Amino acid sequence: MAMAVLGALSASGIVLIIGASVSMRYFAFAPLSFTEELVGLLMTVSFFLVLPLVTLRSEHVRISVFVAALSEKYRSLATKISRILGMTFCVWLIVLSIPWLEFAIDRNIKTEVGRLLMYPWMLVIPISIILTMIAFILQRPPTKEPSSRSNLMS
Repeated sequence: MAMAVLGALSASGIVLIIGASVSMRYFAFAPLSFTEELVGLLMTVSFFLVLPLVTLRSEHVRISVFVAALSEKYRSLATKISRILGMTFCVWLIVLSIPWLEFAIDRNIKTEVGRLLMYPWMLVIPISIILTMIAFILQRPPTKEPSSRSNLMS
């Protein structure tokens, strides 16, 4: 839950930074130079911070046309397959992100304009992915049937 709150704060920070930069551009004719870098980092961090909770609650985007057409037996099988594929993706992303993180720490990599250290931002990704894997294991099935498009339009 704390990660979700931090994710929401990151998203709010995006709005504040962009608002401050636009105001600076309007009033001082000089926007904040690091706006694009910081907003990009905050956006990435906010997505990865909320990913474990969204996965745990099964509140992510679903393509339900195929699954809704299946019988209950096969729907359960499709859910299990999706969890396995999700955990496989998480393992793959961890395998890719750890060397990337180590490289950033070894080289003390910073952003180009704002000179912000990158590895604290990058550390969020493997932590989030490990928690997302745990969420796939503990995931609750959706509590309601997926809505059809015609139901959403009325």
